[in-house]
Amino acid sequence: MSALVPRSRSGPPSEAVLGRRDLLSAAVVAVAITGFSGWVLMSLPLQAAGILVAASWLAFAGWLRTTYVHPVRSRKVIATYLCAVAFQLVHMSEEYLGGFPHEIVDLFDSPRPWSEEAFLLTFVFGFGALWCLGAAGALYRIRIANYILWFYAVGAGLLNAISHFVFPMIRGGYFPGVYTAAGHLVLSLLLIRFLVQEAAQLKTASVAEPAQKSADR
Repeated sequence: MSALVPRSRSGPPSEAVLGRRDLLSAAVVAVAITGFSGWVLMSLPLQAAGILVAASWLAFAGWLRTTYVHPVRSRKVIATYLCAVAFQLVHMSEEYLGGFPHEIVDLFDSPRPWSEEAFLLTFVFGFGALWCLGAAGALYRIRIANYILWFYAVGAGLLNAISHFVFPMIRGGYFPGVYTAAGHLVLSLLLIRFLVQEAAQLKTASVAEPAQKSADR
């Protein structure tokens, strides 16, 4: 008599499994932010590092409240994000031509040197690769990629733009990046608005869908 071997059932993961995955992605991002914060605080001028640390955690809070639970789906959000990233390249061209790393060191009389090579490698090429990966991941609704969208909107966009209006006031004249800061501000605010709207719409749809299924039974 042959023994009956139960077959494994394939299907969508349970809510418990999904919950563990959600917690894992949040934990990975939190650990990455902590490490990143420590690195910038030890290596960059404190004023620049403070902006990045604040942006990292503010983006984390915004992500948890919105697209962490409901990752973006619409092309409008991703297209706006990519337009903002493209404008970032224009903005950083102005910064590079004006010697932004040296200027911010001089502005705050920082004891920490910041070379143009380090600026290019980290903020142009390194973060540039991260922004591209964020767009690719967002297309597949990957939660961590949605954090990258928020980090760009808050850090590279909003706080970066605001700081570029403050720096010329401190100096009393032109500061590299100020001419393109307004475009940064507009695009980042637009991206944040779309991220919040998208999350709200998806949340409403997720609540309405089970109710509709129950009504159809």
